[in-house]
Amino acid sequence: MAEKGGHQLSQSPRFPAEVWEHIFKFATHVPCTLVPELYEKSECIGDQRSALEAALATKRNLVLVCRWWQRMEMRYLYRVVLIRTGRDILALDHTLQNYAAGNGSFVGMRSPGHWTRRLDITLDFSNESECEDPDRCVKRLAGVIQFLPKLEIVSFAITGDLGSEPNIIPLSVIDALRSSAKSLCILDWSRYNFFPQLHQLEELLRDLPNLRVLRCRELVWADGIIPSSILSSLTTLAVDRLVERMGHPGEGVSHEACISLREFVYYCNYRELPREFIIRYGEYLTTAEWCSTDSPCFDKGLDLLHNSCPNLDRLIFSLPSFSHQYHLAPLERWSFPRVSYIGVKSTALTFQELFRFLAHLRNTVPTLRVFQLIRRRAVEELVQWSSKVSTEAIMKNLDESPFRVEDDEGNLLSDRLLGRSEPVRSRH
Repeated sequence: MAEKGGHQLSQSPRFPAEVWEHIFKFATHVPCTLVPELYEKSECIGDQRSALEAALATKRNLVLVCRWWQRMEMRYLYRVVLIRTGRDILALDHTLQNYAAGNGSFVGMRSPGHWTRRLDITLDFSNESECEDPDRCVKRLAGVIQFLPKLEIVSFAITGDLGSEPNIIPLSVIDALRSSAKSLCILDWSRYNFFPQLHQLEELLRDLPNLRVLRCRELVWADGIIPSSILSSLTTLAVDRLVERMGHPGEGVSHEACISLREFVYYCNYRELPREFIIRYGEYLTTAEWCSTDSPCFDKGLDLLHNSCPNLDRLIFSLPSFSHQYHLAPLERWSFPRVSYIGVKSTALTFQELFRFLAHLRNTVPTLRVFQLIRRRAVEELVQWSSKVSTEAIMKNLDESPFRVEDDEGNLLSDRLLGRSEPVRSRH
């Protein structure tokens, strides 16, 4: 194309392929969604999906620019795979089958499944518009997983059911996961539907030698001992319930095994404490998260952690509120372990409750260095009511504490409440 006067338009600058790859990576990157960064944020897997969907939209726009960009973008387009509908499964299965048969879009190029590191499955079997034939979807899902041999993260968040056994995942899908046995590091099976039978899960875990993070509904342990083949690599365990089976085949006592477990997350949905587990493995834990919806469970859980976890350094807990209407024990009876970090996931918190709680921590946890309000909603409500609290009261209770008091983003809470600029973010 020529400009007026006969002059040619200058061509777009040509960059080396490596430069374009860095541009693609920067344009589609979502922090803390892949290994190893996700090890520190594994509890946020479900919260990351909206950001991953936005990044996927950007990737699809990039590959539509031209065929050359499509080829270069391939590894970034398929690095994180999101399966949200039955159509997603069918389309992905078709693509992977074509490459396996040598009929891919780019002849001689390896299958895009080779680049996939994370797989998030959020199917809704109860929604016919998303998944018309659940049985067919599951069969194709097993085939898709087999074509992803280097998966590091797999997350199941499936709703609906398959009929007679709504909570049981077909064995074909479990077997397909073994295709990535050596690379799989994070397995999130925290939803209630599409969950394996307990013995199937245990057998699968024995075949995953590098699994670091496991989130699941239930886990079997034998006579108070979780098989060493699981705990030798597992650093984070998050469960709703530990199912103890007396006489279940064990693997010796815990002190004879190599135990890597450092973080334990317990969802107290069943109102029963994992007392024997904490007593046996508490000495190894450096981080504990108590996600209680039952106040007595929370109070007793604090005592258990205080008495059985001498090396605990980080404590995170969830409560709907600090209000007495939730039948909490008096604050003076709360016995916190001597940790350096406490994170609170509460959605309802008044200034009076916050100031009273901080005063209690100042008097009882001399090792504390950081206190954080993790829930954005709780912080935003405090900001909304901050005009009714004097600046002097905020500074006295927050800035004059011997430990940092932070908001959900890791900035000083007092800066957020008083509208001070240039917040300093913590690196805990």
